[in-house]
Amino acid sequence: MALKLVRSSNKAPEQPKKEKSRGEYLVACLRDEQHDPKYTDWERNFIASVAKQVDQGRKLSERQIEIIERIWDK
Repeated sequence: MALKLVRSSNKAPEQPKKEKSRGEYLVACLRDEQHDPKYTDWERNFIASVAKQVDQGRKLSERQIEIIERIWDK
């Protein structure tokens, strides 16, 4: 009769994926089309800035979300 040894893993259990907020979803969509000529330079820079913040795990402010929604509706 043989025993099988199993190594324990030092990894933490996987965390369930966090659902994206509406603002984060809009940022992801806008990131893909930020170079569309319908956006101003300021809007393109704003999209890039908030996309970077989202990538770093930061939460968007209410004002940032308002602006993202206004850009999205354009």
